[in-house]
Amino acid sequence: MATLAERLAASKTTMLDTACCGMAGAFGALAEKYDLSLQVAQRLLDQIDNQPQATEIIASGTSCRHQITDLTNLRPKHMAELLAEALV
Repeated sequence: MATLAERLAASKTTMLDTACCGMAGAFGALAEKYDLSLQVAQRLLDQIDNQPQATEIIASGTSCRHQITDLTNLRPKHMAELLAEALV
């Protein structure tokens, strides 16, 4: 994905080493698992916070995109969206 993104955007691409986003399907949405989900997501959130202001966030997983949207002011895109934008 990083190589493809670099070729499409013709700019620097950084693959974040974040492990799990904490959502894991419906896991993070369960009331009794929510706090754990936030703890797992913290590494991802910290790395996103350290990106330059105009950075686009690409996340393939539906759960990951929901988690990022719910816990930040960002709207991450799926790789297919980045591809579609490059074709227009």
